[in-house]
Parts: sequence; C-alpha cells; structure tokens
Amino acid sequence: MANEFRRHVHGGFCFGIVQKGVRVINRGGTSTEIPEEGLFVINPGESHACKSLCGDHSYVTVCVEAENMKAIASQISEKACASPYFKDVLLHDLELSSEIRRFFSLVEMKSSVLETESLLLSFLSTLILRHGNGAPAPFRMGSQDAAIKRACEFMRMNYARDLSLKQLSREACLSPFYFQRLFIENTGVSPHDYLVQFRIKKARALLLEGHGIAGVALDTGFADQSHFTRSFKRVTGVTPGGYIRAIQPGFLANGVDAAPETLYEKIRR
Repeated sequence: MANEFRRHVHGGFCFGIVQKGVRVINRGGTSTEIPEEGLFVINPGESHACKSLCGDHSYVTVCVEAENMKAIASQISEKACASPYFKDVLLHDLELSSEIRRFFSLVEMKSSVLETESLLLSFLSTLILRHGNGAPAPFRMGSQDAAIKRACEFMRMNYARDLSLKQLSREACLSPFYFQRLFIENTGVSPHDYLVQFRIKKARALLLEGHGIAGVALDTGFADQSHFTRSFKRVTGVTPGGYIRAIQPGFLANGVDAAPETLYEKIRR
C-alpha cells in the first residue's frame, strides 16, 4: 500500500520492519529511508512523519508501552532503570531483523502464547542491550536449580495448556527475563522448546496406543493438526502419519524416548 502519515506521536515504542518497497521516516527534521527488510524504531512521544516511496509497499509494526520497556531494562540489570532510548531510526542488525520477522510470522500463524511471548522478550531485551542509549549492564545470574525444576515440573503437569511465559516465571518466582535466560543456561533449550518436546513425547505414546492424529494433536496442547504435524516433524524428522507407518512390533520396546528429561540432565533431581 502507498500511504503517508502527517507528523504525529506514539504513546509507546513502535518497532517495525518493511516487507516491500521503501519507507521514509522523518524524525527531528531528519529523513531516513528504511529499505526492504529494514528494521526501524520510533521512541514514545517523538514527533515524526512517514510515507512510502512507491505503490508496492507494506510494513508491519508492534507497539510496546514505555513502562513495559522500562520493566525489561530493569529485569536485565536486576535494578531500577529508566526507559531506554534509541537514537537511530534505522537499526542495522540482521539477527534482530530476522527475529522480528519470525515474531510477526508467529502472530500470523496464531502460534502458542509461550512461543510468541518468549521470542518478543528475547527480541526486546537484545534490542535494549545492543542499541539502547545507556543500556543496563546484564545482571550475572546465579544458580537457581530448584526454580527451574519447579518450572519443568509445572510444564510436565500442564503440557496440554496454552502456557505463558508469565505463568512459568511466576511458578519459578523469577522475572520473565531472568527466568528465560536462566532456563536456557541450565537446560540448553528455551521453555517453549522444552514444552514442545515433552508434548511430542506424550503424542508418540498416544499414537503407539492407536489414537487418531487429530485427537492426539488436541490432547497434547497443539492448536490444530497442522501445527502438530509441523512440530512433530521438526522434533522427530517424520510426520505423525509416517511415524505410525514406521512402527513395527516390538518397536520402542524400552519405552518412548524421554528427550525432555535428558535435556535437564545437568540439574540434579
């Protein structure tokens, strides 16, 4: 679409990426061209105008309240911090550009709350550390084995629910940012990946018992059969149908693979 917005302000931070064409953002009297796949940021209360340079143009944005950004900055350093400020409109960061594109894809696909929240928090915290003015120094994390074990147990007991990062961090009695970083440090995977792998473990057991694929998908917490099939193949290398066809008498005689537990082998039970 081709559009033009006269000078205005936002109450919160605005982060976006240009999908097609070129967008021009005028901030403080300086115009910046945002190319295709360019990542841009607008600070709250900052007067700006924007327009597209061509007819074939599209972009997507996500707005985050200033208080939420302030909270994330404080969680990074474990002390009170001011809301971050980004001096550049265009951010040259391929990793973050890729992350925010994936975030918008998850939103479009209506992925799980945990996966979407986790990716957004990762994006925002990395953004603050790399590009925020006066970015807080990361707090050095200590051992919180018991907290992570509680969260893992909570996920195993509630794997069919659409769990959120807030729920898991509350169970661990940690901030969402601190919890996510600590979980990855201790298990080697994100909370979302741990949950998905545990769900697939349960799904494999149900398929072995002869349950139908559609029913198994819903019983193990997946939004639909398509989402289940994608996740199953990503974890096992085959589709649920292919897995069923491959099963032979005596196959997995020693039980279903307990991958989620082995991911946690670094923590003593």
